[in-house]
Amino acid sequence: MINLILCGASGRMGQALIECIRENPEFRIAALVERRGHPAVGKTCTEDAPPVVDDLLMAMNQGQVIIEFTTPESTLANAKKAAIIKKPMVIGTTGLAVEHAELFADLAREIPLVVSSNMSVGVNLLYRLVELAARRLPPDFEAEIVESHHRWKKDAPSGTAKKLLDELIMIRGGAPVYDRQKSEGARTAKEIGVFSLRAGDIVGEHTVTFAGTGERLELTHRAHSRTVFAQGALLAARFVLAAPPGLYDMQDVLGLKNEK
Repeated sequence: MINLILCGASGRMGQALIECIRENPEFRIAALVERRGHPAVGKTCTEDAPPVVDDLLMAMNQGQVIIEFTTPESTLANAKKAAIIKKPMVIGTTGLAVEHAELFADLAREIPLVVSSNMSVGVNLLYRLVELAARRLPPDFEAEIVESHHRWKKDAPSGTAKKLLDELIMIRGGAPVYDRQKSEGARTAKEIGVFSLRAGDIVGEHTVTFAGTGERLELTHRAHSRTVFAQGALLAARFVLAAPPGLYDMQDVLGLKNEK
């Protein structure tokens, strides 16, 4: 049994993780962590789990792997604590910046870290399919990205959209365009349009369109429930517990990098 420490236990992803863990006998909730001052601190939010605490260091010795779905600021602080205690960590926080990636690379010398903006198995296969299409389609096929999420999501475009964009630029070149209202002419050959929708309770949807003359290819992933992200995080927890220190992503967890 793998004992888990959940940071951001009261959030939408924290609650999805709790539900998945309750249904999976391979995992156990060892500690639940929230930010200082959160109304859930000191309370029990699920059966067979200890009360929520507001200090990760207090909970470190209770579990084997930390799973983090919080804010970039909290993730940064918690990752530093994990490296000090030598505790493996899975990070699914979105909205991370370049400076976060640089810090994670340093911390990964001390602990194994899985960092992924999207832990869905389907999305990580989408990355590979987009890579294949970008390499195989003729250069005159123009690429565009549209992503949709719930009204509460703070970052735009999503981390998944950014990763898809990076993949396209690395393979085909080009530059992102986020606001065509400022455009004074027709679409240029090097543009990659990136558009974000925020409405309702959409869990997550990403579409990459490759459009040529007379035909187009659309690759779409739709998440119907946060369960898919929670299940991916549990796969990552199992992986990171057995991994040596290093910086990993879901492509490593799923063995997709070995297929390139």
